[in-house]
Amino acid sequence: MKPMISLLAATSVAMLTSVSSAQAQEVKLGVVMSNTGTYAFVGTPVINAIRMAFDEMQASNYFGTTKVSLMIEDNRSNTQEALALLTRMATRDNAVMVIGPVATGEAMAAAPVANELKIPIFTTATSPAVLKPGPWVFKVTETADQYMTLLGEHIAQKRKPKNCFNITIRDNEGYILQNNVFRDTIKKGGVAIAAEESILSADTDFTALATKIVTSKADCLFLSTPPEQGANIILQARQAGMPANTLLVGNTGMGANFVKAGGSAVDGTVFSAESVPTGVNDLAKTFIVNYTKRYNVTPDSWAMVGYSMALIAANAIKAAGPNPTRDKVREAMLATKNLPVVIGRGTWSIADPVTRIPTFGYAVLKIQGGKFVEDK
Repeated sequence: MKPMISLLAATSVAMLTSVSSAQAQEVKLGVVMSNTGTYAFVGTPVINAIRMAFDEMQASNYFGTTKVSLMIEDNRSNTQEALALLTRMATRDNAVMVIGPVATGEAMAAAPVANELKIPIFTTATSPAVLKPGPWVFKVTETADQYMTLLGEHIAQKRKPKNCFNITIRDNEGYILQNNVFRDTIKKGGVAIAAEESILSADTDFTALATKIVTSKADCLFLSTPPEQGANIILQARQAGMPANTLLVGNTGMGANFVKAGGSAVDGTVFSAESVPTGVNDLAKTFIVNYTKRYNVTPDSWAMVGYSMALIAANAIKAAGPNPTRDKVREAMLATKNLPVVIGRGTWSIADPVTRIPTFGYAVLKIQGGKFVEDK
């Protein structure tokens, strides 16, 4: 693959320092992601995109004289394994930073460990609570208060259902928070809550739940669940007699594996997403072409998140200087402003170094004929 020149052109304006011509140390960047298990629908495309970005950077000599090596490990959607890998990378491998882990529960457990070890971690977790344990924790995603409010207002003002049946998994704080924000937002917008049910992330038999959905006569079904599970609920609800015109609404995870799992049954689903599928800028459009060529599949929203995480982490490592320390990388992360990325509206910033909550702008998408389009 040819080096992506637009990557360098787009990110160079955000560099805080340049690499010295002097000999620099070897720097290790760790990646702890779920490539198997429950959260592989996030971890796998994130890993693929990080690999691709790293290969492009190496080919274009992005880091100059600084030698940066990538260490990728699968924590198999297991929190204890994520903690063990993080600890190993911080102590034995001497990584300067770790991208991961995936889920809010994993990140909540990892955050205190990262702060104790004084190593920056950069997670895809949705809940802002992951940032509270201390200054060494960063997240790529905006908070549920930001993007689920956007979705809730969109549904209440533009789709205008009368009542909504809400379902969330109860063993993941991130999914619970997304449900709560969406519920409260649509209620403020005049939409009634027909019912609210919780399930476990391992549940697969939704026969009784499907009957409740149909009996409620709700004209809206909201799912704050992993994508395959959400698709399964919809399939079983349709089999139980849920009307074809029921408005389907999902969380951010519905951009990955949802259509594959649900087929035509999930067509029309509206959800909030980290990226616009056609690409919001030239950097994103080039990424989509290159990713599709490399992996023979169109990148989903999480792939675009992974690529953006690689750009952000690389920017921090380069900005930290020719011999970056963990503290210098952490400071460079805090100073990130308007960095070109392929998610949201095209740039990523940490507006407040105290809260460390990022901003980049979400989109509201719908599934139309098996493809993702903006719901305008």
